[in-house]
Amino acid sequence: MKTLHEPDQALHVEDLTVSYGTAPALWDIDLDIPPGVMCAIVGPNGAGKSTLIKSILGLVRPVAGHVRFLGHEIGAMRGRIGYVPQRHSVDWDFPTTARDVVEMGLYRSLGWFRRPGRAARARALAALRDVGMQDYADRQISQLSGGQQQRIFLARALVQDAQILILDEPLAGVDASSEAVIIALLQRLRDEGRTVIVVHHDLTTVQSYFDWLVMLNVRIIAQGPVAQVYTPDNLRAAYGRHLAMIAVPGPETGAHTRPDPAPTPDEGVA
Repeated sequence: MKTLHEPDQALHVEDLTVSYGTAPALWDIDLDIPPGVMCAIVGPNGAGKSTLIKSILGLVRPVAGHVRFLGHEIGAMRGRIGYVPQRHSVDWDFPTTARDVVEMGLYRSLGWFRRPGRAARARALAALRDVGMQDYADRQISQLSGGQQQRIFLARALVQDAQILILDEPLAGVDASSEAVIIALLQRLRDEGRTVIVVHHDLTTVQSYFDWLVMLNVRIIAQGPVAQVYTPDNLRAAYGRHLAMIAVPGPETGAHTRPDPAPTPDEGVA
């Protein structure tokens, strides 16, 4: 696969293979995502979407391959990458407030043993305001709805002032108003020049939400601008028998291709 020079890419992945036991979860992944795009990673359940996110962040050890963010290894980029995990992976019963969660995003710059000062608290409140959650700053996270919890974790990523934001299923199980807030904010960050990478499951919104698309099913099926990648042939190759061609996407009809049954948020190996 021919790729651009690594530093020109927000994310460059080469020859990445990840296995759980003897079964490959990802196989020989070559991937390039340019800076300043809003990118969706889509594929059926078990395709390796969440595994891809965890492996590029160093949370899962690959069998082979290497990863670069803006030309650097992950260790040199920790403070410049914001990560929002799947909601079900978080212990929401932990006794902490929304403000506390957001302030955790500042610990790398403050140091783990320093209490946030006035300026840090102001930054946390500004991030909460960005996601429409300033009135819930002192609310226990267990008392928040699913959409509100996702907004809190997005605020934590925002307060880091990260150049690259990586979100694993941020829209899964959220209400319509939270989805609208999250997408509008992510698109604004993209417009400011940041790179936003989202594991996404709803094919009907890919064309309206994103400008870059990675289609995955253990291997990379296709990648590039949404208009080039979101095609019936690529959808069939990625989803196979799980895809019922209800409507073929096209400028004449404005129709979308929808999976039947609809993909659900990844559980375990994704």
